[in-house]
Order: sequence, then structure tokens, then C-alpha cells
Amino acid sequence: MRVIVIGAGAIGAPIAARLHEHGHPVVLVARGANYEVIEKCGVTIATPDTTSRSRIDVVNGISSLTFEPGDAVVLCVKSQDTAGVLEELASIAPASLAVFCAQNGVANERLVSRHFANTYGVCVMSPASYLEAGRVEVFSAPVIGVLDVGRWPSGVDETALEMSRLLGDSGFASLATEEIETLKWGKLLSNVLNALEVLCGPSAMSDELAGRVRNEAVACLTAHKVDVVRATTLAEKRSKLVNYHSIGSIRRVGSSSWQSVLRGTGNVETDYLNGEIAQLGRRYDIATPVNELLQRRANEMARRGLAPGTVSITELHQELAGRE
Repeated sequence: MRVIVIGAGAIGAPIAARLHEHGHPVVLVARGANYEVIEKCGVTIATPDTTSRSRIDVVNGISSLTFEPGDAVVLCVKSQDTAGVLEELASIAPASLAVFCAQNGVANERLVSRHFANTYGVCVMSPASYLEAGRVEVFSAPVIGVLDVGRWPSGVDETALEMSRLLGDSGFASLATEEIETLKWGKLLSNVLNALEVLCGPSAMSDELAGRVRNEAVACLTAHKVDVVRATTLAEKRSKLVNYHSIGSIRRVGSSSWQSVLRGTGNVETDYLNGEIAQLGRRYDIATPVNELLQRRANEMARRGLAPGTVSITELHQELAGRE
């Protein structure tokens, strides 16, 4: 299996680099300054144990790809970029292509399955930072992340088993599971807090709003017939394989959402995290005022280029009180 990794950020770059280092065929799809640095100098992956530079096969954008029998794609772009990626990918790739969604949320697999018959989920747990072109820092050792896979929405086949084997051989913890959708719902229950952190900073995690965000999410998932206890148990068990360590004096700056805002990308994936909860709330007539507020304010922060962590928690409380 040759693995084509689309997206050379905090998740895609380490996957591609580690596969390459362990002798597995891999192509990395990058763009812009990131492509230029990786093409010229290779990709640098720093962990608590080592720092390595890999001169990996890299192409400039999806249009530069050619496909071979047995290829598999791993999508590592942010959820808000998936639709655009799929438009390009579907125009040049066979419909039988295996596509693995190494992304937060549960919306990406739905989009992929409209174009590709062989769709797989990947539950990503990796405390990584991508703030500099061509370099990613992963703050976990000895396992650098958990990448569990499964056919979407459920099941395990030979392709899933092979991808799990390759990832496990390359420094990740990975299992092929028939419960990938349930596991990704469990991960979503932690990701809905990203927007609160990016707005108000890490100290907001101890505020009552954090509990309200999660309670709204649990109510919506329960109405959607998700086994919340099972989802939470699976996610918590797998997350214990991630052992956070600093890299020298460097510590992770924040969640993937925090990093998006810090880099000034102009967008953030909250529509596919808190927005997923808001959507379910409307479907099942469940009030989700906190998730809706966080979705709107995080999008506004990213769009206006504001610094993360600059909104007071009191301001959010006051805005909620004015709506209730």
C-alpha cells in the first residue's frame, strides 16, 4: 500500500515522515510556503525524544498527484477544507480509492462517502503543534499519537487492517476497530471545548461554561442514539496511550483550533465541532445556546484575526444571560 497524505500540518506531516522513516511508500501533498520548505529542505518532526528531518516525496497540491492500484489517501486537512479537497480529488482519483479521514468531528466521512465507496474514519489523538512551515512538534513519547481506524460507519476490512499495521509500525498506537464512529463521537465530546479555550484561554476550562458545553453535547448525542457511555469510555481508554512531555523548554501552545487562530488562517473548525452539536440540537429540538455562542464567537475571532485567549469569560456569561 502506498499512502498519499493530503495536508502537511500537525497530523499529516508526522504521519508521512514516520511512514517514510520506516520504509513505507508515502507521498505528502503540501501547498504554499509549507510545500516550498519541505520540497527544498525536508520535513522536520520534533518529539520529546528526537528531532528528525525527512526528505520525503512531496507534491505541490492535489492536481500534481497520479494514482496507482492499491493507493490509499489519508486526509489530514481541517474539516472546513474537506469539501474543496474532495472536489479536486474526485476529479482525478478512481471512485474505488480508499480514503481515510484523520480529522476531528464526524462530518468528513459523510462528505467523502458521497464520492468514494471505500471511506474510513481515523480517530486522532496527538498533542502536536504546527506553527512554522516545514516543522511539526509532537509532545508525546514514546508513542507519538493514537490513530485508530475503521471502515465508516462501522466494520473492519483488509484495507483498515493494513493501514493500522503501517501506522503501528511507524511509531503510532493504532488498532482497527469496528466502532470507529462511536470512538469519534467520544473524541468530539472533548473537542467541543476547543472553542472555549481559544476564546478565553486555558483557565476557562474550569468555568461552569465548560460543563454546560459538554452537557448540551451529551444531550444531543443521546437523542441521536449515540451510546455516550461507550463513546466516552473508548475515547478515554485510548487517550491514556498519549503521554505528554515538553520538548526541551517548548510546550504545546494549545489545541488545533488555538493554533489556527494563532497562525491567522482566517478560519477555524468550530462549525464541525460545536456546530455539529448545534445542528443536532435543531434536529431534536434541544437548546444548545452555549455551543451556538462559542461557534459564532470563535468564527468571528478567526475571521477578524484576533489573538486567541483575549475574550473574558465574564463577557460570554453576560451575552448568554442576555439571550436567555
